[in-house]
Amino acid sequence: MSDGNVNNPRAEIDQIDSELLRLLNRRASIALRVGAAKSDLDASLCDPKREREVLARLKAENPGPFDEAGIENIFQRIIDESLHLQQRTYHKPSDGSDNHAHDGLMAERSRVAFLGERGTFSHEAVLGILGEDCEPVSFPTFEDLFQAIDRGDADYILTPLENTLVGSVHRCYDLLLKSDLNIVAEIVLPVAHFLVACSEAEFETIETVESHPAALGQCERFFAAHPYLKRIAGNDTAGSVKRAVTSGDVTRAGIGSRRTAELYGGKILREHIEDHAENYTRFALLSPKANDTNRGDKISMVLTLRHQPGSLHNALRAFVRRNIDLLKIESRPIQDSPSEFHFYLDVRPPASESELKGALDDVREHAADVRYLGRYPTVRL
Repeated sequence: MSDGNVNNPRAEIDQIDSELLRLLNRRASIALRVGAAKSDLDASLCDPKREREVLARLKAENPGPFDEAGIENIFQRIIDESLHLQQRTYHKPSDGSDNHAHDGLMAERSRVAFLGERGTFSHEAVLGILGEDCEPVSFPTFEDLFQAIDRGDADYILTPLENTLVGSVHRCYDLLLKSDLNIVAEIVLPVAHFLVACSEAEFETIETVESHPAALGQCERFFAAHPYLKRIAGNDTAGSVKRAVTSGDVTRAGIGSRRTAELYGGKILREHIEDHAENYTRFALLSPKANDTNRGDKISMVLTLRHQPGSLHNALRAFVRRNIDLLKIESRPIQDSPSEFHFYLDVRPPASESELKGALDDVREHAADVRYLGRYPTVRL
């Protein structure tokens, strides 16, 4: 084929491209007018029903040679770019952060269940957020903790969810999903670990160190530097320290907080033995009643997806298209169905309630099941 024969079609394509560019920008200008009207009404900028109607009409009118899939891909991208333009122009920044948003969530003298003995980090979190306006109630295991409300022993439950060094506390997530509880607040507590023993002990006399497995895992550098120390897993940090102190055995020590040492009269042998100074644990305050104030800077939910290609992509696309920030996603195998998974999501609520409702409606359309765990404030201690 000669250059002349090639160049003529190229010139024709260039002319069509220029016309397409003009029409696309004209379409975008109209889309901005629509976005302005929706923004004034606080309506969602994303309208999946309208999009499906547009795509169906275009596919029906398509004379070819593009097939229906090609037409859908092209115009879906045009629609998406128009939506992004609307969002950049009219998107309202979310500012749900409010360290006082937990005020009024609980009645005075509410009983709050926590894991372990007095002095655990869970106990510190309870006191840090609720002070003396609550009655802390300790439970020895996660199973006992999550049954506390049903048994009438507590009004609320405080449970750890994850640590910045060792990750999620999977047992808590599994028990939370089995329950009917709602997250009404989260507490982020800085964690510092101390090696505590009885008053007669010295660091050189210690042979065994007991603590909760998560605490032991957060002190790997300490144990690497002292490989002769034997680790013993306990149910909680405070109970481990209490046993080491009350035993009077100079070969035993526990890892816990400074408060634990003060509570049980222990001797601090080493301070800040955690691997990193930026060590935080995230706790969830759980209640049978959901937080219906629409206040809070985080939303948590659990998705169970259908066994089909693209199911996770389609579910998450509901948030992406509405410019909703996805803070966390984590999968957990479904018990008795190891090839299937739950997906735990944390998202930042958008400023527009209509955008949030639209996203949740879309997710429910693409997922086999959606468990909404709650919208809640984050309190940093």
